Amino acid sequence: MSKRLNRQLIWSSLLAIAGFFIIIAGVDRLLFSQQTAHLKAVYQTYLDLDGSGVSSALAKDQKVVITPLAGKPTTPRQKLMQDLIDRERTIVGQQPVVVRVQKTNEQLYIAERQHNHFVGLWQPKATLARVSPMGLLWFTCGYWVVMAGLLVWSLRRHRYWTGHVATMTHNIARIRREHDVSPIILTPGSPFMAMGTEINRLEQTVAHLRQKVLLRQASFDRLIDHLPQGVMLIDADRNVLLSNQAMATFVGHPIAPDEHNYLDDVKTYGLARMIEHTFRNQKSHHKEMTMLATQKSVDANVIALKAQADREQVLVILYDVTYLRQVEQMQLDFVGNVSHELKTPVTAISGFAETLLAGAKDDPATLEQFLTIIHDESTRLTQLITDILTLSRPSDAPAKRTAVDLLALVNQAMTSLAEPIAEKKLTVTTDIPETLTIQSDDVKLSQVVRNLLNNAVFYNRDHGSVTVSAVKAKQQLTLVVADTGIGIATADQQRIFQRFYRVDKARSRHNGGTGLGLAIVAEMVQQLGGDIDLQSQVGVGTTFTVTLPVA
Repeated sequence: MSKRLNRQLIWSSLLAIAGFFIIIAGVDRLLFSQQTAHLKAVYQTYLDLDGSGVSSALAKDQKVVITPLAGKPTTPRQKLMQDLIDRERTIVGQQPVVVRVQKTNEQLYIAERQHNHFVGLWQPKATLARVSPMGLLWFTCGYWVVMAGLLVWSLRRHRYWTGHVATMTHNIARIRREHDVSPIILTPGSPFMAMGTEINRLEQTVAHLRQKVLLRQASFDRLIDHLPQGVMLIDADRNVLLSNQAMATFVGHPIAPDEHNYLDDVKTYGLARMIEHTFRNQKSHHKEMTMLATQKSVDANVIALKAQADREQVLVILYDVTYLRQVEQMQLDFVGNVSHELKTPVTAISGFAETLLAGAKDDPATLEQFLTIIHDESTRLTQLITDILTLSRPSDAPAKRTAVDLLALVNQAMTSLAEPIAEKKLTVTTDIPETLTIQSDDVKLSQVVRNLLNNAVFYNRDHGSVTVSAVKAKQQLTLVVADTGIGIATADQQRIFQRFYRVDKARSRHNGGTGLGLAIVAEMVQQLGGDIDLQSQVGVGTTFTVTLPVA
């Protein structure tokens, strides 16, 4: 049992014992008052009968001893009376006193009959134990039975209260720990009915709120995880509280979900320095940098947050600008390449024109040679500008689908290449059904065919061969252009579709190429919704396979 219950039992026992003796004392006091009235009545009878033998017999019957006192006392009782009268004169005719006579407590009533003539009435003191021993016994047994019953009832009530309070306290603790509450049975008249009902309502409310919090947290986590920006929240102890998948991509490895120091993930010195400066100065910072592990260009924002009055936090947001920087570099490279490609023919035209103006025009042979060169360079310049304009057209423009005779389109391209084909003595093989007609954009498809055939012819060896084949199956056209030319090295095959990239720069310029042909092919195939594949071996030849969706 608890100390509190032990104290309650001790105090209850002490009060029960005190109550028992108080009741006994009260009964004895009542008997004392009744005995006093009785002694006064006996004395009055004694006076009325004037001390006759009748009064003496009455007094003896009631165990009352009458002791007259006149003159010098002779008996022990008279001496005791005289001593009491001498010491306490006020007791005469007043309340009786209790004196001990021969080891017995007796109640003495003293009355003054005449001057210095006293009468004392003695009777054994009336107590409950003396008057009614069985009554005392029954009272004692009944009293302690009642006290024991009250004690048992109190213990049961205490157990009832403490049990229910403990269960309800346990239920509240389980609600706090997100556990199901223990069932408790309450009667309609129980004082805990209202509290039990409120605890059940509290459990339902808390469960509903927790469900809402979980849903919101799940939505927030999904939002954070799907953000393209890298997000990391760091507390004042430099521990990571929150991060997303994009941040893991930037740092180059998965970020542990438990709390850990941010330096376990952030290995880029510039970013770590920004975070520390933000913590120290409580001022946000912004800077563009390159991540050490992934070499990604990021726009970093480190923001100071005030979570509490004495708890600072830092929010790190990284924006991926790698593509933007690549586009900027591509633009710079494109401008540089265009400037270089345009400079060569313009310089040639300008130089030969100045030479002619300086007097070379008077020599017919020189004049014809220079004019031929000027014509070739202007043609190359025109082709370069045309290719640039082709690549500059918007890629999202809708394709104009018309019926296209693929064999006629290939033959037309071959006709424009008849002269270089004859010069190199190339063997051209066309394996395209005459009835093959597709629905496609004829302009874009023509550019694909012409540029592939141009490459197959101009980069071929003498007495080589060019093979063009096409087949339509399941609404898909497969066009294959193969040659036996110089081939493309494996290292160059990944860059062959870049603008102005040439495998053999000297030979390309000699053939009048601009370095944009395959870039145009890749762009047109993409706009037509198809794919292009390259298979090549140096000194053996090259095969381009174009796959296009057609109706």
